[in-house]
Amino acid sequence: MKAADWSSIPSDRRRAMRSAIVGQCFGMLTQQMLSGGILLLYLNAMGVKPALILLVLNFTPFLSSFLSLPVAWGADCVGIKRFGAWGNFLMIAGASFIAGAASLRDAAPNLVLPAILVGLVIHMVGAAFFNTGWFSLLSHIVPTEVTGRFFGIMRFSWQLISLSFFAISALLFSARTPLWIYQSVLCLGALSVACRYLFYKDIPGAPVAESKPLNLMKSVQSALKLPGFAPYLAYLLLLVCVTGNSQDMLRLSAIRGCGLGDNQILLLTVGSMLGSLSGFRYMGRLIDRLGPRRVFLLCHIGFAVALLSFPARVLFHMPPLAAGIFTSMILGLISSTLGLTTTSQSFQICRGSQRTIAYALVSATQSMGSGLSGFALAALLSHMGVSVPGGNPFDLILLGLGVFILVQIASLRLLENKRESADRVVIATSTS
Repeated sequence: MKAADWSSIPSDRRRAMRSAIVGQCFGMLTQQMLSGGILLLYLNAMGVKPALILLVLNFTPFLSSFLSLPVAWGADCVGIKRFGAWGNFLMIAGASFIAGAASLRDAAPNLVLPAILVGLVIHMVGAAFFNTGWFSLLSHIVPTEVTGRFFGIMRFSWQLISLSFFAISALLFSARTPLWIYQSVLCLGALSVACRYLFYKDIPGAPVAESKPLNLMKSVQSALKLPGFAPYLAYLLLLVCVTGNSQDMLRLSAIRGCGLGDNQILLLTVGSMLGSLSGFRYMGRLIDRLGPRRVFLLCHIGFAVALLSFPARVLFHMPPLAAGIFTSMILGLISSTLGLTTTSQSFQICRGSQRTIAYALVSATQSMGSGLSGFALAALLSHMGVSVPGGNPFDLILLGLGVFILVQIASLRLLENKRESADRVVIATSTS
């Protein structure tokens, strides 16, 4: 953000914008832990089967797809800022519950997994409360002329903090990490979310006049009538159904199929975050130049290259760790580009008084696609077992997903003939 632009913003807005950036640097850690491999390794350390790991990882995203809409409507009714504060508290409680679950392993082993699921649900509800109204809350303090740069700085900042945290954690982990280390890391995440509230309270609430929505059904109907919105949701569902679990399938292939250690799996996560930082730093300009639809096409090709590259390590005689880091970096780059492209397309389509509901529908569609994909892959893994050539069913699934994402290029027709704004704005709205 240029100094001239920053100095022209009123001081109270600048202070609130700084608080939002710093707050997210603290607050995004638990969400990164749950999606970035810590939860997967935590479950693996307790001997949970791969199919069940996938079910647990996708249980809450699937549930959140049903929660997004009523939470978005409730936030508009009760107050976005109030919902966010409640959500922050629930995220702390959920992460603490997940961390404490392993302590039941000796006293009540049958309760460990249910306790983790309860913690995940609490955290998921909290994240929904906090994230759903986040963009609407910030839209009242961030000037339009600096929106893209502001969200770019925010996303880059919390990604950099998360990357540093995972890199340091990798030094503390071993090939077979003791459970107490996982518990300590998760508790640090809960403490970090608690610190976010110190900055969140400095962000002014949304004007009361904008907190009088239609009833829920009318709000959804109004959002679905937006030009091109329904086909766009259908396209996103198809896309995420294939790509939503690509990172977790790579990690499972590396740890269960290739025998990599916990610390090496975290290096894959660091590689993914490095790729994401590159995407957030440079791909926004490409989206502005080519338009979302063309970049969606490039994402299909990029995902295919990434998903096929790890199984191809056998042909090129690459060590699994090197192949995994390479694949993770490509997946991180493409996933971040897809996120920015989705945001750009959503920003063009989700307009008007029902924008909070429209964004919630986009989020719900992505969560639904990821959840359905995870359930299908879990069923496939349970059926296949290790009765495949080489005893690594994960590689075979990665190959299938890589081919299928190329076939899905045909679904881009759903985005045809949609007017693209001349002044595209790339914003990281999902919990930026």
